[in-house]
Amino acid sequence: MERNSLHILTLLPELYKQFFAEVQLSDKIDVHIYKTLPRFLKGVESKNEIPSSLLLFLPGEKIGAEKFRQIRLARIDSPIYVVMKECSEKYYLLLLSLGVQGIIHPPFDQVDMQNVLNGKAHEEIVFPRNAELAREGQVRFDFLFPSKLSRILGINRFVSLLTTEFGFPTEESTVNLPLVMDEALSNAILHGNKGNEELKVHIRIYISFRRIVVQIEDEGEGFELEAGRDPRKPDHIYKDSGRGIYLINELMDKVEFKKGGRLLEMEKRNPSFEGPD
Repeated sequence: MERNSLHILTLLPELYKQFFAEVQLSDKIDVHIYKTLPRFLKGVESKNEIPSSLLLFLPGEKIGAEKFRQIRLARIDSPIYVVMKECSEKYYLLLLSLGVQGIIHPPFDQVDMQNVLNGKAHEEIVFPRNAELAREGQVRFDFLFPSKLSRILGINRFVSLLTTEFGFPTEESTVNLPLVMDEALSNAILHGNKGNEELKVHIRIYISFRRIVVQIEDEGEGFELEAGRDPRKPDHIYKDSGRGIYLINELMDKVEFKKGGRLLEMEKRNPSFEGPD
């Protein structure tokens, strides 16, 4: 019988102790424990056993979007479960957008560890894949929705479904593009529309097997983009703003702000496609 493997990142030791004081592991599980993120990433990438699950004990929201993207890519086919004392709505939506199967809060005595280890979720395509359609087809969508963070997850999963259907690599369709959409939509809602639910966010999506183009427009006052802003530089590293735009520029092939900053247009070429447009 094939053994299960569990990789545990313990960035919050007291929560880890509380969890396993209430939850019992089977002796048929191979457990690997890491106390730092670099060692966790190295350990997960170096072990190829399947099936494998990831269990992360996180101290609040200190693991940002880029670091969580590294975790997701380290073992892209494995289910991830996050254990936290509390979690904001925005962070919750970010984790779900990046493919986390569950977020666990205390008390833990009702946690089904067998489900944690075997609960790999498969996001099934809801219509049969057609290679000819993917090569020849083009799709356009137009959305208008209120400034509510809870709407982001549905849009992200829709984009993930579309890019999977049109043959984008798994890394792009399940990690990079959902992360970009989360950052862009959060900026439009929180910074563009200032969280005013009476204001709308307008999304236009064009996709073919060559590329995806996304336009996100808010109804706010716009902003002036700071040229050359890099959140990794010492002068900016402790500032809250700028990280989302930096990630978007890093992960997309083309990024433009129009209409005084109210309209963001992004393009991602399909790395799997080779040939002329």
